Amino acid sequence: MSDGNRRGILRAVGDVALIAGAAQALIERRSAAWRETAVVLSGADITFANFEMALPRGDRERVAADVSPDLVGVAAALDSFLDAGIDVVALATNHIMDWGAEGLSDTLAQFRERGVETVGAGMTLDEAARAVVIERAGLRVGFAAFTPEQRWTAGPDSPGAAPLRFELVKKALDGMADADVRIISLHWGLEMSSYPTPEDRQLARRIAGTGADLILGHHPHVIQGVERFGRTHVVYSMGNFIFDINAGRVEHGFDPDDLRSGYMVEAELGASGVAELRTVPVWLDDNGIGAIGAGERGERITKRVRSCSERIEEGSAGVWEHAGGTLVRHKLKCMRVSLRDGGLRLVFGELRHVRLRHFKLLWGYIVGRLRSRRGAR
Repeated sequence: MSDGNRRGILRAVGDVALIAGAAQALIERRSAAWRETAVVLSGADITFANFEMALPRGDRERVAADVSPDLVGVAAALDSFLDAGIDVVALATNHIMDWGAEGLSDTLAQFRERGVETVGAGMTLDEAARAVVIERAGLRVGFAAFTPEQRWTAGPDSPGAAPLRFELVKKALDGMADADVRIISLHWGLEMSSYPTPEDRQLARRIAGTGADLILGHHPHVIQGVERFGRTHVVYSMGNFIFDINAGRVEHGFDPDDLRSGYMVEAELGASGVAELRTVPVWLDDNGIGAIGAGERGERITKRVRSCSERIEEGSAGVWEHAGGTLVRHKLKCMRVSLRDGGLRLVFGELRHVRLRHFKLLWGYIVGRLRSRRGAR
């Protein structure tokens, strides 16, 4: 086969959290959904997943105790998850430092022991932001991963996730200069929003112009669309893949069908980048394990991906209104449940999670409501 005819298949999935019922189902190997999905994943030349949280060994003490929801990674579920032939995991997430430096070190070590490459987190900034290049099917494929800068991101001499700074993304892409395909993983966007923000679209265009062939997005926990800038495919959010939505306060105020819908990216890779990209519908079963969506359910998810993709530009204009409404409903539900379960103490605990961006979302929600009322007159 000539160099120009080299082909390989990448399969990539979104948010993975080995927690609660999902972890238990994997440990007991009782999920028919997972057995079927693992066969599909392992059939690819390269398999990628976003790994949502730290996976500490033993009884490590949690450091970021005020983070919600409570993602307690269960290490015993890891081997069953890796039965899917996972080659690369992204660790650049907002939960990777929930168990501090020791939790991150444990996570890196457990993947390393099993021969799985990690990107997006490390014990120093250089380690976290480095690119990894692997060879499969005669192709060299590079990966790096980043997340918006917060308290969980790495410093020059401190552990954490790779901060989403353009100069670091560019440096990582430069480090993949000899790769046939260059992939950037981004843990970004607004949780529970169906649309990327205008700022994220601009960033995606800028990264595309720097040489990325594929951008794989996650973090919103719901489906967002797919866009293309020249030769670069941008996947804004694949949604959940393994995630027990009944754990902690994950489900409050959100549509369970949205949280249980996701998609797998199947990309045909060649010597000149991504030759073709498809989305495969995924539906989370009652344990939170991703199954290949079939029948009417699969058609509905596929239609949703298409709709989100077609409305990206339109959605960007109203993203703050859409996401603001989702946020308000979620926060009100959480506060009602907190008041019922623990009184004012838990309510004040919810208020600790309010951030500056939430006020922008709230303003968008108010503006959207006012527009709707004026339009109804």
